[in-house]
Amino acid sequence: MQGLFCRRCKSLNLPGAERCRICGTRLSEDAVSAQSCLLQAEEVFDREPAEPAPVLAETENEDAPYLPYVPRPGQISIIGDIRGCLDGSRHIVMESGTGTGKTIVSLSAALEHAIPRKKKVVYLTRTVSQSNQVMSELKAISRIRPVTGLPITGRGRSCLLFRNESLPANVLSSLCENRKRGKGDRCKYYGRTNQMIDAVWDYCRTQFPTSDQLDNYCEARGVCPYEAKKTIMRSADVIVAPYIHILSDNIRDTFMGNMDAESKDIVVIVDEAHNIIDAAREQESFRISVRMVDAAIDECTTFRTTSIGEGIKLEDFLKQIKAIIKKTAGDKLELGKKEEVVENDVLREGLSLKYGISDKSLDVAINNMADIGSERTVLLSESDERKVSDIDTLAISLLSWLGATGGNYIKSIKASDDGEYLYAACVEPTDVSEFMRGLDGGVHMSGTLRPLEQYVKTMGLPAGTVAKTYPSPFPKENRLVVYMNDVTTKYDEMKKDPSIFSRIERRTAKLCNAVNRNTLVFFTSYGMMNRMRPFLERDIIRPMYWEHSGKPRRTMEELAQFKKGRDGVFFSVMGGSIAEGMDFPGEELSLAVIIGIPYPPPSLEGNALSELYDSRFGQGSGWKFVSEAPATRKIKQAIGRLIRTETDRGMCVIMDKRAARYASDLEAHLTKDPIADAKRFF
Repeated sequence: MQGLFCRRCKSLNLPGAERCRICGTRLSEDAVSAQSCLLQAEEVFDREPAEPAPVLAETENEDAPYLPYVPRPGQISIIGDIRGCLDGSRHIVMESGTGTGKTIVSLSAALEHAIPRKKKVVYLTRTVSQSNQVMSELKAISRIRPVTGLPITGRGRSCLLFRNESLPANVLSSLCENRKRGKGDRCKYYGRTNQMIDAVWDYCRTQFPTSDQLDNYCEARGVCPYEAKKTIMRSADVIVAPYIHILSDNIRDTFMGNMDAESKDIVVIVDEAHNIIDAAREQESFRISVRMVDAAIDECTTFRTTSIGEGIKLEDFLKQIKAIIKKTAGDKLELGKKEEVVENDVLREGLSLKYGISDKSLDVAINNMADIGSERTVLLSESDERKVSDIDTLAISLLSWLGATGGNYIKSIKASDDGEYLYAACVEPTDVSEFMRGLDGGVHMSGTLRPLEQYVKTMGLPAGTVAKTYPSPFPKENRLVVYMNDVTTKYDEMKKDPSIFSRIERRTAKLCNAVNRNTLVFFTSYGMMNRMRPFLERDIIRPMYWEHSGKPRRTMEELAQFKKGRDGVFFSVMGGSIAEGMDFPGEELSLAVIIGIPYPPPSLEGNALSELYDSRFGQGSGWKFVSEAPATRKIKQAIGRLIRTETDRGMCVIMDKRAARYASDLEAHLTKDPIADAKRFF
């Protein structure tokens, strides 16, 4: 999963995040990070994969009273399994193939369990726009059963006064509270919320609007969307919200309070569940960079020097932090090395030694620094600057660093083009696991979730959790997956036999030229794609389009051109923006070529995670969970682009002999001549 870097504090944030979780700065869509999450999960575009159009039911189904459609094969069984688990206060972890209707079956079962028990259904999505499909399904359900739903967004997206400004979250909150109290210009939208709330609720109950539609409705009537949603959350049967509302403990507390609910009062559905563990790890990971410290030092020059206790001047304290980071990088990072584990707490030890103070006194000093930063943030928010204090941002990270102890964190020193930084990577998120275990059951679902035991174990779900796989109901003869056993992208073998690379180039070109249908070619990295590009552009005679790293708009422009035609070749990267979440119905995509097995590249965090799994779940579990599972998941997602409806037909060719290890799971067959296979298939 490629995250987003904050250009201000350089923190890594979740894909789809609107604002930086550290400093609150609005994130731009071109701030895609080259750094990936621990398991290199898939980046997704902001849209929900489409399912084939369902047929509305004329009467209520006795076996599934909240299913508004004529059931497809297997749907009644899935609904029964989910309902049985929830009725028994158990979690269900399910991989459900394309065409099974994950959204509608999970909603139907959850509502059947929740409504009689006066519980709310909380449906968690990766991004805000993925809630649109949920609202559409709720509207269909309302034809046969009374039900209500509400899509939730943060203040930064819904605030009508400041949503076009790049304001940090805490600054926006402060400005909002001031305007509500009448400090400065009173917020005209907030004042109309109470008198118009019934009209807003009626609109939600009857129209089931998307988040953007609801915001536009409120704006047209002079009502604050954020405050209106807060008010009516208590009345809705289903709340649709991005992951962050559960992953962040602070946001979760506010979220639960606004619903007036405790954990026993809700049923949670986790969509695209394969993403949430990595998202939780990213949420609990953080950095302290030299650039952050420099910004805090510069801020000190704007006001009178301040003591933070024990006679320590704040500016001197910050300079010492910078010196410790620089020295650690100098000691640990040899020429050409970009990262190294830090065994000891270099900050605590270095600062305590420098100033001759105890751990307790050091904690007091940093808390005093945090108080200074917080006060300055308030002052800045009331001025025209409207930003977070750099001292405040750094203090939060320092407190997090000192509190990140135990085996669930790995600390390291790293270097990038922007300078050196200390990084605390969470390898075992505990907060979200504790929350999930405290629920009376839940639904965790994805189209690519195997091995299911990995999810159950790493999420720490309780004993009695049910794990099941539901195959796609689409005809199996509509899909063909083959692999070749005389090529590989394994580094050692390619280095030993350079001809492998040229064989892959030639076969890719021949295969693309042999099939006059829309083709997607997936590489394991941008580096390999760029290395092959000159040869492919020379030898392929069909229209060619390319994914561009860190440039989503340009990628989408080329993708749109590719989808308009029927004889183009689009070159992409597994784990990039195309491999998951993009739809290619009908003849928009017929052939997929996967070059290599997309194992995650080695990293300090990945190694630590692998060791953790080996020690906890048995030798070999680390490789299986950290490398094999995400690699096969990416391949499945790439294959999944081919078949989106009952009538789609598609073929996939995997150019790597290591695919033989996963042939059964991928339903793949060995081929000696993929071109002949393709001609026969099409």
